[in-house]
Amino acid sequence: MGFDLHGLSPKINTKKPQILNRDWGEISEDEYSEYFDARRQYNQQNKGLYFRNNVWFWRPLWDYVCVVCDEVLSTADKDGGCHNSGHIISKDKADKMYELLSIELLMDGHLEEEIRYNDHMEKLPLETCKICDGLGCQVCDGSGKRKAFITNYPFSSENVVNFVEFLRECGGFTIE
Repeated sequence: MGFDLHGLSPKINTKKPQILNRDWGEISEDEYSEYFDARRQYNQQNKGLYFRNNVWFWRPLWDYVCVVCDEVLSTADKDGGCHNSGHIISKDKADKMYELLSIELLMDGHLEEEIRYNDHMEKLPLETCKICDGLGCQVCDGSGKRKAFITNYPFSSENVVNFVEFLRECGGFTIE
């Protein structure tokens, strides 16, 4: 499962490759690689078109965004970011989010948050292994303990920077 963000009015910096204008059914198997390469490159050159995170990366990112952008996001916006059900963030809100997150970036806030988050994850106590109810099994190397489940959710300052780049050029976005 992932979270796909689509710009509502993205800034377009490059011409769309012809192959991307064709219907999917018209593309032959031999052209699949060309199609996906063209789409990847087009999205990289037009950062406001599309941003994607799997659920593991999205949740810590969105939690962080909600804290930094608390004054901008409504309760409905914060909740809407927890589900991929098509919630819309307006251009005005996206622009304000960009400003706030950019200020944090200039202050090295994202990197500090990454360090703080990872330190916190490292210090969490081990949990009883749910596979064997603490009796010991191969999954927990016989110890009956495992890292806390929440440690599966990484926080990355690079991910924040990529999201900020998306915000700069998206013109508002939907969360799907």
